[in-house]
Amino acid sequence: MDLVEKQGPDYMTKLRNQAERNLPQTIKTIYEMNDKNFGMLSLSEESTSACMWERYTDHGRGFLLEFDSSHSWFSQKVAQDDDLRHLRRVTYVADRTPAYLLATSAQDYLYTKETKWDYEKEWRIILNFNSAACRTGKDYTGTDILLFAIPPDCLLSVTVGYNASHAFVEQVRTAIAANPSLSHVCLRAARRREDGSIEIGAIDAV
Repeated sequence: MDLVEKQGPDYMTKLRNQAERNLPQTIKTIYEMNDKNFGMLSLSEESTSACMWERYTDHGRGFLLEFDSSHSWFSQKVAQDDDLRHLRRVTYVADRTPAYLLATSAQDYLYTKETKWDYEKEWRIILNFNSAACRTGKDYTGTDILLFAIPPDCLLSVTVGYNASHAFVEQVRTAIAANPSLSHVCLRAARRREDGSIEIGAIDAV
């Protein structure tokens, strides 16, 4: 305290500058800790984005899952101020330069991305690995593959891509039909129009 009183504002400025210089490493450490303990399910409110279909469904060869966001699985808060375990919208900002550590919130480092990603219209739910249903081995980096159990009634529809093969479409159709708990799930298909836009309709209509 004597040093603070002697140097006054200059000393406090020095401390703040030092903290801000160390902040990138601190944020990196926080991310690494989260990566080891928490899994993130990233979803989108946009189902007909041509860019998203190209980027995330292997150029239209894959499929799209539609979930019921009002389902209780997406709202598992253990406390009113719980930053995890419930669906939250991602905020997009032009400048993600880290703020002073004490002013950084969970929204800042868990639910914020740069505006170049705003076309994704992302929502996230983050869960602790302890709540995973099972482990199925390791990926190519040696990291454990953990699977979470999402209730079947969370799923509303499956949309196969505009470049999906007939064999793949039949594989998806068969998988849905073989599971009684998915009898409510609609099977749809995406079609790419001449102008590049995406249209989603009934599987036999597109």
